[in-house]
Amino acid sequence: MAKSEVLGIGDLSQSFKGLKTGMETRVARVMVAAAGGVVRKAARANAQAEGLRKTGALIKNIVIKRETQAPSGTAQYNLGVRHGRNLTKKQKAKSKLAINGAGRIVKRYEDDPYYWRFAEFGTKKQQATPFLAPALESNKEAAIDAMRERLRRELDKAGKA
Repeated sequence: MAKSEVLGIGDLSQSFKGLKTGMETRVARVMVAAAGGVVRKAARANAQAEGLRKTGALIKNIVIKRETQAPSGTAQYNLGVRHGRNLTKKQKAKSKLAINGAGRIVKRYEDDPYYWRFAEFGTKKQQATPFLAPALESNKEAAIDAMRERLRRELDKAGKA
């Protein structure tokens, strides 16, 4: 998963301090999720453009997930590809038994894009075709704008209530 820090959002923090204490956590989560949605959409478009749509499993499993054990006072979301044990119960229901290379019986899930790491980072034999990292790099400003717009909407909503 790509990790990056975005600097220069001091004006957002000034507006953010104008919220009530109970609203800060909810608004922070909504803001970060809005920014994550922008980057997720770009990552899906990058994956499609790179020709990674064979079954569609990789593209539909590019998700953002809230980190429940984030430090106090922060809202953290992870952008990545859901795979293996991280698949939802609905997807795990669609499984079949298969024999792996070592001759053992294993469960294979229908929409499990286990190969996403090979595409993102490459292997000895396969050249990397990254789709997550470029999505973040090219959409930093758009993500900040989405956060700013979401904060504006939440402040308007709080002012009317």
